Amino acid sequence: MNTYVGIEIDGGQMYMMAETASGYLEHTVSTGKECSLLQLQQEVEAFVNKLPYTPSGIGMGMPGLVVGSDKVELSHVLPALNGVTADMFATPASIPVAFINDVKAATMAEAAHFTNNETVVVIMADAFIAAGVVASGELLLGAKGWSGELGYMILNVDGQAVLLDTLASGYAIVNQAEMDDATLREHLETGDEQAAKLVSQAGQYFGYALTNLVHLYNPDVIVIGGSTPTYKGYMEAAKAALEMYALPELLKCCTITTPKIQNRVIAFGAREWIRKCTTVR
Repeated sequence: MNTYVGIEIDGGQMYMMAETASGYLEHTVSTGKECSLLQLQQEVEAFVNKLPYTPSGIGMGMPGLVVGSDKVELSHVLPALNGVTADMFATPASIPVAFINDVKAATMAEAAHFTNNETVVVIMADAFIAAGVVASGELLLGAKGWSGELGYMILNVDGQAVLLDTLASGYAIVNQAEMDDATLREHLETGDEQAAKLVSQAGQYFGYALTNLVHLYNPDVIVIGGSTPTYKGYMEAAKAALEMYALPELLKCCTITTPKIQNRVIAFGAREWIRKCTTVR
């Protein structure tokens, strides 16, 4: 049995999960901009106290810039996390805690389904876009652990440098469409040409980003998750751009797929991360 706890935090909620002999124990609490660090600490401690065993470690998927595995440098999503360190969540039992960026956590969870000989790129495209890369079984972190900010990739649009996030993210699409997500999807299903063109254009820009990733990393697999790729026509446009501009030799050995874990992938990845961290120690 896996005795590690996985935690997923975002702007709206904190989800905690752990395996027990009778199945998974899960608990979700609200967060939000006004949520305090003390509230988060108390909820984690309360969850751990419900378990029939002392966890081997706690992995926490954090929204923001994570330094190493023990500090959140910056989180626009949840201000209470700014500057927090892993030891602040250790609980009185002094349980090891490791932080990981939320998208990198998703990368760990998905990469666990492939062999260490494979290079795996995982992209999460929701309100904004980010990516993670695992090569030879190791997560690529960068100098400060901040690699993978795919949404900050620069593209040239009419001679202007523009961020991918402002061209291809879910936030960009609904903002340009001046509709909420549900309304936009209804318009796409009913054949609204203007909405379809907008989504197709965004998908094309996403395809350019995929092309760059294929050329940079020569991956065996690119896993694409999140809500934005589920817009009708988005991935069709992305794949068309990829096939048009990627070197055929590199594209031929790369599989484009969707996540194997459909729900709570960040919590599962955070649990995998703390397991790796404690094994190394």
